[in-house]
Formats: sequence, structure tokens, C-alpha cells
Amino acid sequence: MKLISSITLLPQTSGSKIKDFITCTIFLLFLIGDVKTMTHILRHHQQRDNTGLSTLSPIEQLTWPHSDVKLPCGILPALNVTSNWLQMKLKWLHNGKNVDLGHRYNLNHNTGVLVINNIRLDDNGIWQCVNEKQLARAINLVVLEIPKEPYLLIDGHRLDPGNLFVPVKENMDLSIECVVEGGNPMPSLHWLLFPSNSNLENEAMSSGLLQSNESYQEKDISRSSAKIQRVLRAHHNATVACIVTHVTLANPLNTSILLDVQYTPSFGISRIPGFGIPIKESISVSLKCDVDSNPPSSPVWQKDDSAPPVLQTDDGFLNFTSIRRNHSGWYKCTSRHLLSEYSSIGYFLNVRYNLNDLDTVRKELIEEDNSGSSESVEVTVGGEVQLECPSGPSAAIPCWAKTGNDNDLQPIGPSSNLHIDQVLYQEAGEYKCIVGSKNENLEKLRVYTVHLNVVGGPVIYTENRTIVAHEGNDTRLSAEFCSNPMVNKVFWIASDRVIRPGTAIGQITAHNITSSTSSYCQVATLTIQSVTPVHSGEYNLIVGSGKTLVEATVILSVTKSTRNREPVQTSSSHSVCSKMFDNYLIMCLVTSIFTHLKN
Repeated sequence: MKLISSITLLPQTSGSKIKDFITCTIFLLFLIGDVKTMTHILRHHQQRDNTGLSTLSPIEQLTWPHSDVKLPCGILPALNVTSNWLQMKLKWLHNGKNVDLGHRYNLNHNTGVLVINNIRLDDNGIWQCVNEKQLARAINLVVLEIPKEPYLLIDGHRLDPGNLFVPVKENMDLSIECVVEGGNPMPSLHWLLFPSNSNLENEAMSSGLLQSNESYQEKDISRSSAKIQRVLRAHHNATVACIVTHVTLANPLNTSILLDVQYTPSFGISRIPGFGIPIKESISVSLKCDVDSNPPSSPVWQKDDSAPPVLQTDDGFLNFTSIRRNHSGWYKCTSRHLLSEYSSIGYFLNVRYNLNDLDTVRKELIEEDNSGSSESVEVTVGGEVQLECPSGPSAAIPCWAKTGNDNDLQPIGPSSNLHIDQVLYQEAGEYKCIVGSKNENLEKLRVYTVHLNVVGGPVIYTENRTIVAHEGNDTRLSAEFCSNPMVNKVFWIASDRVIRPGTAIGQITAHNITSSTSSYCQVATLTIQSVTPVHSGEYNLIVGSGKTLVEATVILSVTKSTRNREPVQTSSSHSVCSKMFDNYLIMCLVTSIFTHLKN
């Protein structure tokens, strides 16, 4: 008893000696075996700092509405045996405000316990027992409330629960918000993205494209938002779900939608027999067009921009029971989708036939020339091709010519076959083989037309790699670029600035793209007004087709000069061929016939 009495005097001891005194007292209690008193002192000391305030986090206590709750005070009376709870002048705080005892709040003065009857949601919050000198460890009383069913918002509008599909266009972004009313404590909201059965292996669906924000609560409403940065056609029929978990729920709540992604048609063309197998006259051939779009759209075949020679089936087939040479031509598949027309790339169907019968060949050539039809040959840029001119044993050596931009014929030379090595885009176009017979007058000519189609990725041709400009002059940078299919990306880079056609930055102007004199080619032009030495450096033209990007660099060097020089004019490489074609043709045919007779 003497030892306990001495401990009650601890608060009156000087502050600098408190820790040492407590340490010694605990050691003595340990020696005499008074473990209960020693534990009480340790707990009392650890829960408070030197000011007597609690430093521990609140104790969480869960309860259901309409139940009764007992909250222990946590402040112990002094160890003086004459002390009691009533003398400690205890009171309770709720969220920092004094609690008026009575009605539903009753304080047991013998134990310091606060009894709350018929718990309400208003009783939720922080409860603390205090007196004049001490503040007990807080109790976080959580009055449980079951959250309501969640629902989704898009663009601030609540979705109809009966409408499972949400239409969204391809390549657009999609933001969705999940809302839960009620729930205490705050429920947890999670997002899930489930691919459709047909896209389980798609990488875009497994790369975490659904970005979600942390949940937050305002006015008893919990919210969380998620976003798909770019909706792909792989997201079609995918499920976006909001999952709600809560301490009161045995099973999570959820709400979900199905994505109805609208995307433009993509075409797939197949052939029976397969590509690479020559198509000979009189065999059976089928062309098939598959269209992938949403909403679905039907394929429609065209030949040379008109109706095909045979009827197509509902499932996109063109069936040639016995194909003929006049079935040769360019075929493409079209489809109407959401009030717009879409088309596949062209496919040339080439039907081969026997050329041994000279009379038949002559008749076919005359009919072809009169009807305007022609053969077509496709070659990849940079490759080589040989154009063949059908001629019989009685025919003179054919003469070749190329149709120019003004439909004038530019002579090439006499030859049975025209061989072109390292084909350029500029060499695409219409070639004519003029055939005359050694036994007939020169007026009786037969013309065989071949269309050379050059395909491949983009290529850039610059006039000059290095340009020297004089200070104060206006300077023009120009380049021709070609591609089949055509390019869909064009821009200049000057001094780390991107300049798109039709825009200007300071003295630099990127003009709109113009057509070139060659098929599949266009011209990009950049002008700089009143150049200064600051404009010296590299200017890059970048063009792209599909996933292919190519770049060409023009180096501009600005020199100081007091006079302006006239730009050098370059002559066309085809000016040599601008003479009278009639004279050339006559001489060509006469020479070939003479050579044939001589041999």
C-alpha cells in the first residue's frame, strides 16, 4: 500500500524526473510480482503524451441501426482508493461537440460507460470521453448501412436498366461513371472489362485499356469513373462492369453494359482457284467478298466501275461458270454503310487465252481497240516488268508508245516486248503497241493497249538535295511523292516544328498538296519569305501510307548577297520526244518491215 500511495504522487513530481521515476517504479513492481499494476501503468503511459492527450488512432466499432451500444470511457481513475468516476467530472464528445445526456444517451457514473439506445445513422462518427485534464482514445462508431444497387452514367445521363447495349463509334473515347447511393462505411467500387467470346485472345483486350479513378463519396453518394482512351472494334460486344463490395454484403453488387462498337467496313477478297494460279479461259472461277462492319452491310461487286458481267449471290460470290477473256478487268467490292459509300482496293482479273490463231488475234485486237477495253499489268515499284505485244508471223516488228497527259503518244521504240527494269511510279500509265502487217498498207494498223499499274509503299523524289538561297529572297522547297495506295499522312518538320499542308508558321508556309503529272504522285511545296541565315538547316518532308513512313531531307543554305538571282529553269526530260509522232511511226514501221523482209 505504501508503494501504491507513492505512485499516486507521480503527477506532482517534476517533469524532468517523470520518466526515471516510472522506470524505477516498474522495476520494483516487477521484483515484487505485482504484474497487474505494472501493466496498467504501462498502458496508461503509452496512450498519452506529456499533455495528457491521446495519441492513438480511433478504435473502430461496428453496429447496426436500432441496436444498443455501450462505449467504454478509456480514462481510468487515479490510483487513490478514495477516487471514483463521479469525482472525475467525465463528459462525452460526439464529433468534437458535447453530448447532452438523457433521452437515448445515458452515462454510468460508476464505470464511465456511455450507453446509446436505439442507434441511428446520426450517431455515426467519432466519440471521446474527456475530463478536465485527459482526453481518452477515440472510438469510431460506424453505424452500418447496406448500399443500394449501383447504376451507370454516360455523359451525365443515367442509363436505362433495360438497355444493355451502349453504342459508341470506333476510335472514340468512352467515359463511364458508377454511382452507389447509401452505404456506411463507404463502399468500394471496382471496374472490370470482359472481352467477348470472339476476342478472348485479342491483345488490345488484355492490355488494361480500362483506366479507373479512385472512388470518392459526397452527400452519401459514392462515385467512381472509368475510361477507355480509344475504343477499338475488338471492344465490340465486350462487357464493362462496376463491382461494389461492402462489409454488409455477403456477395458483391454489380451493374454492367455491353459495348456496341460501330465501325466502318473492312473488305476481304478471296478467289477460287487461289491467288497465284493462272486463270485460263473456259475454267470455273469464283470471287468472294467478305465485309466486316457494324452495323452489318452487304457487299456489292463492280467491274470497271459498272455492274459485273455475272450476277452475284447474297453472300458476296461472283461465280463464273466458264470464264471468258472479256471478263478480264478491274473488280472491286463496295458497300453502303451509315449513309456513306466504302470500297475495297481494286483487283485485276486477268484471263489468259491461246494466241496461235492469227486471224482471231487480229479480230480481237480490232474489237478491243474499238471498244476501248485493254489489258492491265501490275508491278511493284522498283521491280521489273515485260509488256508483251501479240503479233503473228506476218506482222512487222511492233512499235511501242506511251500515252502522255494530253493523250498524245510519246514514242518509245520498235520491239516485240517492252522490258522495264526498276520500275518507277512515273512509268505507270497506258502503253500502246502499234502493229502493222508487212503485206498490208501502213494505214491498216492494229493497236494493242496495256495499262501498267505500279503498286507499293511511298517514295519521295526531291528536285535538289541542297538548295542555296540568297538572303532576302523568297525560297521554294519542293518534292514529289508517290504511293499506291495513296498516302494519308503528309507534313514538314522545320526547326523542330511540325507544319502541315495548308498552314503557316511565321515566314514559313506549307502549301496544300497538288497533283503531279504522274499517276499516283503528288507535290508538296514549302516556301520561305525573305530568307535569313536563321532559316539555314534541314527541312524534312514525311509522308506515310498505312503503317509505312518515309522521309526526305532538303538542306537549305542561306548566303548573304546584294543581288537577286533568277532561279534556274529545268527542262522536262520528255521534251526530246515532243516531235511529230506520225513521222516517227511511219519511219518505225517502214524500218521494221524492211528488216523483216531482209532477214
